[in-house]
Amino acid sequence: MDARNTIQTEVLVIGAGPVGLTLACDLARRGVACHVIERADAPSRASKAKGIQSRSLEVLDDLGAVGYIVRQGIVELPVCFHDPSGATVDRPPTTVPAAPYFHTPYPNMLWIGQFDVEHALRERLYQLGGAIEYGAEAIALKQDSDHVAVTVRTAVGECTVEARYAVGTDGGKSTVRHLIDLPMNGETRDTERWYLGDVTIPGLPRDRIHVFTSASGMLILTPLPTADIWQFQNRIPDDADPAEPSLELYQSLLDDRNAGITLASATWLSIYRVNIRMVDDYRRGRVLLAGDAAHVHSPAGGQGMNTGIQDAYNLGWKLGAVIAGAAPDLLNSYAAERIPVARTVLELSTQRLASVTDGANGDITQAADALSKLADSALTTGLGIHYGDRAAVHGDPHPVAGDRAPNATGLRGPESTLGLFDLTRGPQWTLLAFDIDGSAKDLIESLESDELHAYRITRTLGDGMFDGNGEFEQLYSPAPGELILIRPDGYLADRVTGTASNLGSSVRALLRLMPASSVRSAGQVAAGSAR
Repeated sequence: MDARNTIQTEVLVIGAGPVGLTLACDLARRGVACHVIERADAPSRASKAKGIQSRSLEVLDDLGAVGYIVRQGIVELPVCFHDPSGATVDRPPTTVPAAPYFHTPYPNMLWIGQFDVEHALRERLYQLGGAIEYGAEAIALKQDSDHVAVTVRTAVGECTVEARYAVGTDGGKSTVRHLIDLPMNGETRDTERWYLGDVTIPGLPRDRIHVFTSASGMLILTPLPTADIWQFQNRIPDDADPAEPSLELYQSLLDDRNAGITLASATWLSIYRVNIRMVDDYRRGRVLLAGDAAHVHSPAGGQGMNTGIQDAYNLGWKLGAVIAGAAPDLLNSYAAERIPVARTVLELSTQRLASVTDGANGDITQAADALSKLADSALTTGLGIHYGDRAAVHGDPHPVAGDRAPNATGLRGPESTLGLFDLTRGPQWTLLAFDIDGSAKDLIESLESDELHAYRITRTLGDGMFDGNGEFEQLYSPAPGELILIRPDGYLADRVTGTASNLGSSVRALLRLMPASSVRSAGQVAAGSAR
């Protein structure tokens, strides 16, 4: 028996991949006690996912983990197509930058291995005082109305972790999902299989992706930064019987295409089978799921890791609020908001998989056409995701409640010029009041607290946050006196137009959307609002 016997915490995170680490960082910066366990004995060095999208970069920016990724990631990779005759054709990158109206500091996807994303998040978690227990596997789970008790097996025996909530971020084969009996509905495509691996190739220029076309299936080599590895991908023909992955097999696949490339070594080797599945709910009592534990789909479009990171970011502030005293029903909004996104990702990634499949056994023209259809500006970047009654993904240049709040630059404060993201960065809610004056200024300024940051956006230099470039007004099209409340995850909670006579009631109406205990509003306590 593990000498610790019983560990008590607020939240147990099961799985220390990018999803679990995102959630742990968000909870740690909120002061929520969090215990993270990972069944593997050490951090993974497998590339797995290899691209991080715009919205995920914004999330990591807010968490304080984006610097390393921006420094190391590759912004654009052209593609060199090869055919068996030795002919080559250079094409531009297949990625699509974010549309300008999204106003993001990170318009481009960055090519970077999943292990580097995990490294950045892991280092940030350590800075926040968190830790990860490796070699610890959840093997049993019991819950009641007050807590979850998880039996954890370690190298020195078993212990019990008691927590108010547990979150399974333990991947597509999730143990947690099985322990709470949430089935993963959908299909497995047994004929959609790929050889994957991390290989080293001395002498091959790393300034582009190399795609080798063949009637036997498309073979792709993608260089990854911070290491000398290439990710190897080769579609296995439908009627082929896959062999056990090995360096020798992967070399023979290159030789069959007259690639003229010699592999020096291989580390992670795998066969990937396409699964298109998701659970019907992300919560069972006090246990929740996020990332691949809740939904798996084809890698077409590079959405797996990114969708999971955004799951965790949606869940983190809600768990923090409930632990601070908000109604537990708030957690129901997690699945309500994220399930439509997962369904859309499954549908669109499946459509894109079909285009890749159609071109995988063709010539250079067919292969290039297939890869060009993998990205779009709204879904792939994650910036067009909407929570609410409209479609889960859209592209609307003027944000409404349920949309991500786009960045607006050129806001001139008393000490510096900032962007809106500089004002919203952190675990707090943000209230923006546009073009108000008189006694309303005092009302807005009286709301300032650790949980709510309030700013006046003005048209007058030296007063509040001056919209120096007019970008905020152009982007948000606010009416004079309008109030905009932004959630901790950067989404608009609501927009309300106030007047001098009803501004106080408008403020109180917005603050009731905040799931905490009290906010001062012009000397009054707004019923149902939060400090």
